[in-house]
Amino acid sequence: MKDLILNVDGLEEANQPFEADLPRDFLDGILRADPPTEFHAAGAALLRGAATKMGRKVLVQSRFQVPLTGQCKRCLTSVRLDEPVELTRTYVPEQQAHAPGEHRGDDSEGSFDPGLLDEETYAGKEIDLTAAVREQILLHIPPPPLCRDDCLGLCPTCGKDLNEGACGCDRSVIDPRWAALKGIQLQKKEK
Repeated sequence: MKDLILNVDGLEEANQPFEADLPRDFLDGILRADPPTEFHAAGAALLRGAATKMGRKVLVQSRFQVPLTGQCKRCLTSVRLDEPVELTRTYVPEQQAHAPGEHRGDDSEGSFDPGLLDEETYAGKEIDLTAAVREQILLHIPPPPLCRDDCLGLCPTCGKDLNEGACGCDRSVIDPRWAALKGIQLQKKEK
């Protein structure tokens, strides 16, 4: 996406605001990719952020909301959410990322530098934020939603939405795997 590419030479030293439109099909491409999430995009999103140039390093900070729709995990009705997403990342030119002889996180020792956790490299004069935006959207996906906290769900016998009223099905039927326990009588032990 063209809106998610920052030109490093065009950035000023102070916080420079930028915006990017995230169309619905772009968001659905992220949400429905393999493996798909339980959500669809409910519309487009507007990413607003600021980029700060520190020499050749660039700090990118952004907050935006992703409109989502999903199914209630109990009654399967459609639920709309506006999920907040934050992105903070430092981009470092490839040639400055690791100095010769410097310990790298991919060495066989298996250690890493937590200070470099939110640091990525870029090549040339452009920084593409697409991968970082995709990652942060997926990390902020909520668990399956409820339409409301006291949702009664669906009747396991007839499938009626119990939020709309009782269905009349006999739900006192005992699972045959547990039926044998019904006849057990426990005796109280005397001291």
